[in-house]
Amino acid sequence: MQKDIEDFKVFVSSHRFASETNSDPGGGVSRGHAVLVRKATKSYGVGRSRSTILDGLDMTVKKGSIYGLLGASGCGKTTLLSCLVGRRSLNSGEILVLGHEPGTPESGVPGPRVGYMPQELALYGDFTIKETLQYFGRIYNLRSAFVDSQLEFLSNLLDLPPSIRYVKTLSGGQQRRVSFAVALFHEPELLILDEPTVGVDPLLRRSIWNHLIRQSVDHGRTVIVTTHYIEEAREANTIGMMRSGRLLAEESPKNLLRNSRRPSLEDAFLKLCMDEINDSDEQSTVVAHCTSNEDGQTSATVQPDDNITTDNSCNQVDIHETDTGRVHHTNGQASSATPADLSNALSNLGIPNKAAKMKRKNHTTNVALPSLQRLGALIRKNYLMTFRNIGIFVFIYLIPAFQAIVFNVTLGHEPMNLKLAIVNDELSSGNTCNYTTECSYSMLSCRYLRYIKKNIIQMPYGNISDALEAGKNGQVWGVIHFGHNFTEEFEIRQSAGDSASLENIIRSRISINMDSSNQQIDVFIEKWLLEAFGDFFKDFMKACQYEPEAGYIPVVFLDPVYGEKDTPFTEFMAPGLIISIVYFMAVSLTAGVFVSERKQGLLDRCLVAGVTMTEILIGQLVNQFSILIGQTTLVFLCMLLAFNIPCHGNLALAVFITFLQGFVGMCFGLLIATLCDNENSALLLSQASFLPFTVISGVCWPIEGMPPYLRNIAYSMPLTYAIESLRCVFARGWGIDRRDVYVGILISIAWILGLLILCLFVIRIRKYAR
Repeated sequence: MQKDIEDFKVFVSSHRFASETNSDPGGGVSRGHAVLVRKATKSYGVGRSRSTILDGLDMTVKKGSIYGLLGASGCGKTTLLSCLVGRRSLNSGEILVLGHEPGTPESGVPGPRVGYMPQELALYGDFTIKETLQYFGRIYNLRSAFVDSQLEFLSNLLDLPPSIRYVKTLSGGQQRRVSFAVALFHEPELLILDEPTVGVDPLLRRSIWNHLIRQSVDHGRTVIVTTHYIEEAREANTIGMMRSGRLLAEESPKNLLRNSRRPSLEDAFLKLCMDEINDSDEQSTVVAHCTSNEDGQTSATVQPDDNITTDNSCNQVDIHETDTGRVHHTNGQASSATPADLSNALSNLGIPNKAAKMKRKNHTTNVALPSLQRLGALIRKNYLMTFRNIGIFVFIYLIPAFQAIVFNVTLGHEPMNLKLAIVNDELSSGNTCNYTTECSYSMLSCRYLRYIKKNIIQMPYGNISDALEAGKNGQVWGVIHFGHNFTEEFEIRQSAGDSASLENIIRSRISINMDSSNQQIDVFIEKWLLEAFGDFFKDFMKACQYEPEAGYIPVVFLDPVYGEKDTPFTEFMAPGLIISIVYFMAVSLTAGVFVSERKQGLLDRCLVAGVTMTEILIGQLVNQFSILIGQTTLVFLCMLLAFNIPCHGNLALAVFITFLQGFVGMCFGLLIATLCDNENSALLLSQASFLPFTVISGVCWPIEGMPPYLRNIAYSMPLTYAIESLRCVFARGWGIDRRDVYVGILISIAWILGLLILCLFVIRIRKYAR
């Protein structure tokens, strides 16, 4: 109750209690006011880096009036306006807009009851002026005839360029006028304009202010406007002069000039700032500014204190506690208030009590269903933004196919033109190579070299030392050495069989020294040399009419269960590549578009118009899904048709698994966008995840080759099970009934749901943390 009493005391001591309650006997002070702000405090950071933006600010805006909010850059004007439209929340204090707290269903804020023009341009550059108004018209669910009439009216009022002009082709001043038109055109009850006349010529500025005055006088609309042109605020009914997060004064321009005895508002503002600096070291117990409004009413703006505030030119307000509750005196008349009366008074005066706060809290936790009208507008906007930029559109659709082409052209193929040093000591005695195919033990070293694949370039060397030196210098990948009597020793070994001596076995060997710094090339050369010896020996045995298989080791690899004996490495990597291309393109595009809209103020403007984050997320997902369809189609066409990657299973199932991973990528991109405030951080985070996900998820190398502790991490990645699932479909022809396939599908769905829930959670946390 003590907290409520203090709130009641502050309200009574800082506002025209008597006149307001008498003019609105129904008990709703907020009914006579469009905006009430009490003890608003907003700060950022923690500890020593904590910065206070709003410092116990009080503000009152009467309905149907123009309120000019003045102050230097950084004094908290934009933060205050963001709190009024529900885009930021206070650390402490109360705000009522149109009788309710912003963000509650009853307030209509954010929503169509408020027109908001932010400092940023907050317009879609690839839209025409007409399309811009039509987009917001769909957001507000306005009739097309009304939108067209407003377009014509505002074009004349604001001297807009032709409506078919694209926003990005307009000058800065013209763009500001279009942004102003967006705030005006749905005729809201409350207009909140953050520096609408910046970059506007004086004649047009005069026209804008005349229109605002007509809106206020003729239609009873409330206008809150900030401006750097202090003198133009003379047109406002009330001026709030703001400095360092507090209002120095809140009076009519006429009274402000009279009380300050200054000829201009700029001089009056300067005097107030200097007075505040001079008084900052002296903590006054009472600071009162009493003025007379043009309608004859008096008002007092009092800083909260437990003492009596009295001034001969104002109503006397005396507050003190009694045993039964609180007594307030107005003009010498006293009335008692019990705690129950106090609670009712707080409610009537627009200061929420604890029960009201709990009620509002329950309201804010309600989840509204997405609006089909707004969803349609968002989806249409996303498609227009995508297709308007032809270069970006083509790039987005073709880059995955280009990546697939580059992969298939560069990876998985046998290396070519590998140089090997050949040292054949059989030729040192003047012998020449005999390329006979008969059963003859003559120059078998030359006969063997004929079976080496053409991928290897044979480089003859005279001695082993020169050949080894060439290998050390990187001139050749290895050295093949034949002894002086290789053919004779080989013949003796064949004749002796199991009784061959160790010296004979050593002299009949083909000695090979390899540069094993590149494992893949090492493996290929070793494989080719062994295959060459197998072909050489098989052909020689056949020429001598022996059984060709007699000399082989008693281990044979028959037809494989899946795949082929010489399955290219490309086929192993293809499923992982398809998944990773689609996944990371979805991550980058979704995060980039979302963050870009937020940085330019587009996201805030849509949210103030009543669009929910759920609708924005759905709109982005729908748009990115259509892009995903095209990207996936082109990737599969490149893989299956252009490069003949076999798919032994159901192609529709393979495409479905890929689509799911694309959705996972979109959701991860949205999560990145909700965490990051600019494109650079979003790009860095998305790119930083690329290499770990690619390597650990088994795209390039089997997970079985990882340490056991790393395998658990690998299987926790969003791509791993999906890649294994797609491999089973491609290489093994398995269907959805197999565990390895349906587990990949279920885990992908779980990732989608988990990331979406996490996105909504982060959005909610960040909204209230601002």
